[in-house]
Amino acid sequence: MEVEQVGSHWWLLVGKRRIEFRHDGMGTVTMQGLPAPGSSFPGWRPVSSRWEDTSLCWDGICARGPIPLD
Repeated sequence: MEVEQVGSHWWLLVGKRRIEFRHDGMGTVTMQGLPAPGSSFPGWRPVSSRWEDTSLCWDGICARGPIPLD
């Protein structure tokens, strides 16, 4: 996980793929790097965030370890 701006812009490197996230400051997180369901284009799309055990997940993409949130 690499963070450009804590709580606002970060990305995960999974192999050679970069999955990028942005938070608008009002509760909406968007993700780019994987196609939306039913699409082949990896554009920006809203995702849901949740804690799963000790991982923070966004629509099935999870990060574990020290996660800077704010």
